[in-house]
Amino acid sequence: MALLALTRMTVADSVRQPVTWLMTVVSLGLLGMSYLFGMFNFEPEDRLRMLATAGVAVAVINGLFLAVVGVSQSIHDELASRTALTLFAKPLGRGTYLVGKALGIWLTVVASGLVLVAFHAALLWLGGRSSFEDSFSSHAASDALHVPWQPVLVAHALGFLHGGVMACVAAVLALRLALVANILICFGVFVVGHLLAGVKLMGAVVIPALALFNVDDAIQLTAQSVSWSYVASAALYTILFAAGSLLVGLSLFQRQDIP
Repeated sequence: MALLALTRMTVADSVRQPVTWLMTVVSLGLLGMSYLFGMFNFEPEDRLRMLATAGVAVAVINGLFLAVVGVSQSIHDELASRTALTLFAKPLGRGTYLVGKALGIWLTVVASGLVLVAFHAALLWLGGRSSFEDSFSSHAASDALHVPWQPVLVAHALGFLHGGVMACVAAVLALRLALVANILICFGVFVVGHLLAGVKLMGAVVIPALALFNVDDAIQLTAQSVSWSYVASAALYTILFAAGSLLVGLSLFQRQDIP
């Protein structure tokens, strides 16, 4: 199937890019620094909450960067080098091309994110078990800190969906904008999409409701809770937004001449 072949090709190409490995390694370093900084400040419970929210934030930023830069660079390079014309001659529909690019980069985001989630979970377990002390010997099991596992894992799952939304936005904009302009506008969309919640708006037509993917309150406050059904609702929104944005992109792409 053409879509699967293009998706695999996009994943393989993005994995070979140094920026993918560099961003993942930098994110792992930031997670490690979050753990170390937590050992010098606040009460143990506050340290754990700080580590939990910092880990989710690092994973989201990692996904945002890989999604936006990966999609933008991949589409821009293939259109500029006319490689896309070779793909269309296979034949490969333009809609399939657009979906395959967004899906391939998103799978790369998920792969990188799973590495971060595993490392984040290990740090949370270590911090909770040791209460951020140098050893486990002076702490009985009853002294271990409570790690909000469900809110943290839900937040990471929402972070993957967040990356999917931004990958679709970047894919559509990459058809018309230069590489740098596309990246800057996508980061602007990220900022505005989160700020709209402060003025009682979740989204604004072309601006995705990115605040839907933020559940920091459930991590910080024990009275707050978030279930996996919320992830399912967010996934439905992601699918609908992705389909709508890619359809808009396809309508523009069909009338676009590749120079």
